[in-house]
Amino acid sequence: MSREELILVKRLRKLITLTPTYSIFLGIYLIYLVATPVYVVDGVVKGYVAMTHHELLFYGASVRYDTFLSLSFLSLSILVLGMYLVFAGASTHYLFFSGRDFSTGVKWLFGGALSALASLGLTSALISKLAATTALLSMNLNQVTSAGILYLGTSRVFPIYPACYLLSPLVLIPATLTYVILATATYLHEVMVEELRLARYPPFREIKYRIVGS
Repeated sequence: MSREELILVKRLRKLITLTPTYSIFLGIYLIYLVATPVYVVDGVVKGYVAMTHHELLFYGASVRYDTFLSLSFLSLSILVLGMYLVFAGASTHYLFFSGRDFSTGVKWLFGGALSALASLGLTSALISKLAATTALLSMNLNQVTSAGILYLGTSRVFPIYPACYLLSPLVLIPATLTYVILATATYLHEVMVEELRLARYPPFREIKYRIVGS
């Protein structure tokens, strides 16, 4: 094994232990975001709001908002992505620590990184829409009339910690980009190690030289 290949293998071994772990972390993080209530409403409107579900009561009667239902449907893709990242990370760990060929796991991680990057815009948009729609539930129904003030009640929206902080794009975007960088680096190292390994075999070298015209 050449010195160059030895360095790449050592880097790959470090990445193959770090990247799947981070994939599991990011997957659990995404599942937590979409499944955990982020806001609670108190007053004439009572209940809670999460990305995938909500429960709201207006004067004790259950109500459903079309916007929240749309958000719940679109958020299912984030939930599926989170489950996939957990699966990819756990499977790659199993392949690596059991001594099996983990190249397939590396491809799964890289595919998850591409999916996470592609869905980042959708996730950020859903977060912003959720916050804007929930803010409308904070209302004051009291009316001033000629006979005085008619008290019909009020409602207020309260964020649930730490879910509201973790739902911020300022946390989501760096967390996702970190995984994209790790998964890409792992994939590139695995490809380079494989090319160096195959280059040691004469049939591969012969085919390669014929292709480039050497």
